[in-house]
Amino acid sequence: MTDAQWLKFFAVCARELAPLVESWCAWTTFRSLSESVHYWAAPLPRLAELGPSSTRDGGTWGQPFMYSEIAHLVIPRQFQREDTCSGEFQVTEYAQDLESLSAALRASDIPHQLGKFALEVKLY
Repeated sequence: MTDAQWLKFFAVCARELAPLVESWCAWTTFRSLSESVHYWAAPLPRLAELGPSSTRDGGTWGQPFMYSEIAHLVIPRQFQREDTCSGEFQVTEYAQDLESLSAALRASDIPHQLGKFALEVKLY
């Protein structure tokens, strides 16, 4: 994918999943695949955090990631957040509308795969 396609991908994700209070994804880079196979996990970047060739420093992902370095990105259909509130452990479940997201990505000519459990962009 080109930088322009990644930028459009993240913009579509921000627009389609914006009504959600939370979003979630996991990603890895080509460098990580060649060294240790580490996946990061965090909410999807917001529109203001998107630059022309990378995510911006300090945003949702905490550091910039060059779009050209992203090897695999996964958006799960469902995810959970665990927290404590007033000393009580709470689990909140969230769902992400991957069918609508996939339709919007197809309309923008962004390559991706939609499966039973996740939507993904896999470039290796």
